[in-house]
Amino acid sequence: MRLPILRIPALPLRLVLWVAANSAAGAAIGLAIAAFREGELDWHIIWVSVLFGNVVGFTAILSAVYLFPRYVVLPAPVRLFLQVATLLGGSVLGTGIVIAIDPLFFLHEFRTAIRIFVVNGVVATIIGTVLFSYETMRARLRESLRILEEVRLKEADLRAQAARAQLAALQARIKPHFFFNTLNTISALVADDPDRAEETIALLADLFRYTLKTTGARLVPFEDEVRFVEEYLSIERARFGERLRASLDIEPGCREVPVPGLILQPIVENAVVHGIAPRAAGGLVSIRARKGDGILEGEVADDGPGPGTGTAEHFFRDGHGLSNVRDRISTLYGDRGGLSVATRPEGGTRITLRLPLQPSWGGDAAVLDRAFSS
Repeated sequence: MRLPILRIPALPLRLVLWVAANSAAGAAIGLAIAAFREGELDWHIIWVSVLFGNVVGFTAILSAVYLFPRYVVLPAPVRLFLQVATLLGGSVLGTGIVIAIDPLFFLHEFRTAIRIFVVNGVVATIIGTVLFSYETMRARLRESLRILEEVRLKEADLRAQAARAQLAALQARIKPHFFFNTLNTISALVADDPDRAEETIALLADLFRYTLKTTGARLVPFEDEVRFVEEYLSIERARFGERLRASLDIEPGCREVPVPGLILQPIVENAVVHGIAPRAAGGLVSIRARKGDGILEGEVADDGPGPGTGTAEHFFRDGHGLSNVRDRISTLYGDRGGLSVATRPEGGTRITLRLPLQPSWGGDAAVLDRAFSS
């Protein structure tokens, strides 16, 4: 069983500390004065010194905290004069309070009382000046921290704006690339199959609506991306006919995962262009998705000629579809996401997409969330 933590409010704690410090200082002064007197130690002197220490000490503390900051705008000589005058005035006021509390002491020990008053006045002046310097430095530190925080927030906003601009530019490059190829398909259908061309135009309109929907949206459900790809493949079948076959295998739970918009279609388009189009017999495009270890892994494979003897990097140089997808993943997820290309053992190309299920944008989640959703 854990014991509750006792939290002492800041102001009461400071008052306790001030009383203790003032009492200790007053007692020390009283002991020092009493040490020069003949005879036994007079505890009455210690008591009066403690009173002086608290009255004069609180005068110095309150002046340094609440009055001296108002003097900052004044010229230095005027400010110094007012500070000393305030502290000495507080000492005189404190002396009056002590006399009112213990008038007999001043009647019998007048010289001792004057000594205590002088010493406490000097101590109050020193303490008040030190406290004022401390409070001034603390105020400047608070202001510096405030300015630093403002600068940090502005830098975060600028990074978010830069990321948003980069993503917008990459998406703008992807969309014309896809629609240009789609319009070529429709143009080829107009003369040979007007009905199919009309159906394709309707599908294209649906695709336009989706791209407009994803513009400005940071993330969309993976199900929307799958549906978008199905409509894209329907358009491509209008051109390739039976040469283009497709299969989808989306495991349960994948469809609701949030992903960047227009992240899957360029990968499928790459499979169609490089894996199906060069072959007279056409081929199969397989799309799979599964979840595991906090990652949504999507796989787009074809049974075409594959990357060849060279490296798979030519897929990222040949056209800008896949390179833009990889750049967007890098911008959004850093090293947590990825896009890789490999040759299938049975022939063809496999492109693997890895997206974290819970993206966090480089420690600035709140700022980037506002940026990508605006």
